[in-house]
Amino acid sequence: MAKDSIIKVRDLLIEYGHGKNKVSAVKEVSFDIYKGETFGLVGESGSGKSTIGKALMGIEPINDGTIYYQNTLAFGKTPNLIKMNEKMEHHIKVMKLNQTAITKALEIYSEDYKRVYFKYIEGRYYDLKSKETVEYSDNKIRKIEEGLDLKDHKLVSKSKDPKLKLVEDAVREIIKRILKLYKLQDKSLAFLKMLKEDGIINPELLKKVNELHSKTNKLTVKIRKSESKMYLTIQEIEKVRNDVRKGKYKSVKRFFFDLGKLLEVLIAEHKLVSPMISDLKQAQKLSSAIVSTGSDKKQWLKWINEKIATIDDESKVAEFELIKELMSNESIQKTLEKSPKYSLPTSSERHELKKQMQMIFQDPASSLNDRMPVEEIIAEGLDNFPELYKNEQAAQTYIDWFNSNNPDKVGKITLENIKYKKVKQFLILQLLTTVGMLPEHLSRYPHEFSGGQRQRIGIARALVMKPSFVVCDEPISALDVSIRAQVINLLAKFQLEFDLTYIFIAHDLSVVRFIANRIAVIYRGDIVELADADELFNNPLHPYTKSLLSAVPLPDPDLEKKKKSIKYKPEEQHFDYITDSPKWREVQKGHFILANEREVAEIKSDKRKSKKIEKGV
Repeated sequence: MAKDSIIKVRDLLIEYGHGKNKVSAVKEVSFDIYKGETFGLVGESGSGKSTIGKALMGIEPINDGTIYYQNTLAFGKTPNLIKMNEKMEHHIKVMKLNQTAITKALEIYSEDYKRVYFKYIEGRYYDLKSKETVEYSDNKIRKIEEGLDLKDHKLVSKSKDPKLKLVEDAVREIIKRILKLYKLQDKSLAFLKMLKEDGIINPELLKKVNELHSKTNKLTVKIRKSESKMYLTIQEIEKVRNDVRKGKYKSVKRFFFDLGKLLEVLIAEHKLVSPMISDLKQAQKLSSAIVSTGSDKKQWLKWINEKIATIDDESKVAEFELIKELMSNESIQKTLEKSPKYSLPTSSERHELKKQMQMIFQDPASSLNDRMPVEEIIAEGLDNFPELYKNEQAAQTYIDWFNSNNPDKVGKITLENIKYKKVKQFLILQLLTTVGMLPEHLSRYPHEFSGGQRQRIGIARALVMKPSFVVCDEPISALDVSIRAQVINLLAKFQLEFDLTYIFIAHDLSVVRFIANRIAVIYRGDIVELADADELFNNPLHPYTKSLLSAVPLPDPDLEKKKKSIKYKPEEQHFDYITDSPKWREVQKGHFILANEREVAEIKSDKRKSKKIEKGV
């Protein structure tokens, strides 16, 4: 049975600063929070966890991405396939430019290889214009004899290093663009899947758009494999050149053989990429055309008609004609603008969201107004939403309480003579005593209480609104250890009584384990692992999660002394991310991790080994 998601976060991006000083605090994270659960979000200071919590409340500006509350857009931006396609087109355009730069640089580098080869192997001059070899006119011997140390010769000229560096930089730039394309393609495909479930878009139109996006994704995967091979080949070429400088080569023939083979591989892979980028560009243009609107649609239709006039392939002509036909439908974006689910909330709807979504802040001292007594602090929510106490149910609850505590028939009240101001005071008092405070505390000020008592007041302030979702932003980190358990037990109690859903933000995994149903681990704006609480503790997979768990102190002094801390070294542990990019993957049911193909293969291999050990094989 599918779980009901009360909160859906999709591709949330939060940045600070501008231009070169721009910093990504949250890097396009996505996750669901199920109704009635406690979702733990754990990470060290500065990881972006509190930023996510504030974004869920609508008090943190969002650069991109969407937050849905009860399957309706609450905060962020309406997903826009047109803008996604524009960004993808830009990345492909830059890839094409870099591909051209690589072609020119490889031509120069190959010509230089031939010139040096003929010079030192055959002792002849290679003319770059005529492509022919001739004898040197000065009769000097330039051939290098076998067995000589090549570092004493100018085989590896530093003046040629920039050409190889240019190729490497261009390949690296293409790979970076591919990573950005991946994210956009994953984002678009996930959104198209959501649209399919909603059933608000023409099925044939949606099917074709999904087909085109899937095609560009497959082409991107192929290009990435070739570019990764090129990048690794360049590293090997640089190693050969460095080995010459270090005096590790004694054979000139071996040097040219090794370098020549690597150069052949590099050129061959480069030739494979060029047509693939052209195909990717074409597929992306069709994808942009089919989702276009207004004057842009007219321009794309003109482009399609021009293409049809120059194509002989009947199957391709048929595809273009189908796209023209589908473009006559109302565009996806216009349909979304009319949909209540994907439209930004109105001011009245945002006002209602404040009632449904509340927050318990980290610092119980600074989050309370010292100039207001406790009664006024808790009453603020009721003053903003008077319907919470000016209703028959609240009134009847107060009447039953008052009459049961006032046996004299003369003093009894009814719905006809009730004063709603008294109902409000009753609700505040009732909630204050529920969180463990006394009636006389209503007239006191926040500075007169301890940290634990202040946090109880903060909890009461949030719960008086009768929310369905509460953001707990490190609600116990500023409290003494003896008070933490009380607050956690209080939150658990209210979750059962009021059917609440929590996101519990903390930096201490050991605390979250006892309150959260599922835990997400965040590192520098990226969620790196997500699993059920017990599964995450018993079977941590990401090295950062293992590092956090190893830092949890053990109550047994002997075990604590023997415990080994694990250091997280992303540069070493994720050394191949440039060629094998990480993706969000479900490695086993309900257990997700941000990892590349090599890391997933290692996880599966370790799992198989563990099973064999358990069976005694």
